[in-house]
Amino acid sequence: MRPSDFNRLIKLAAKQTYYPLCLQFIEDNLDEGFYDLATATLPYYLPSNILDLKSKEERTAAIDSIPLNATPSHTRQLVEHGVMTLWRRERSGKRNGI
Repeated sequence: MRPSDFNRLIKLAAKQTYYPLCLQFIEDNLDEGFYDLATATLPYYLPSNILDLKSKEERTAAIDSIPLNATPSHTRQLVEHGVMTLWRRERSGKRNGI
């Protein structure tokens, strides 16, 4: 698989927003040999999709859908930190480095 194809599929998986749906997308669309890499990459794409949800309750539910013992370790904490960082940047007008 070309890196650009892998990257495109992980972005599509992250658009599912809720962790179990993301994992299901990965299982449905990637060869098993890529599962570990895909789940390790997912936490870097999820925060922006979670932040795009309309309400705080939806964002909380999306974060809560990530098990505390998800693999790789600290997945939930990485996503929480990413959402908070993007939220702070958005509030100060600096989302996406602008």
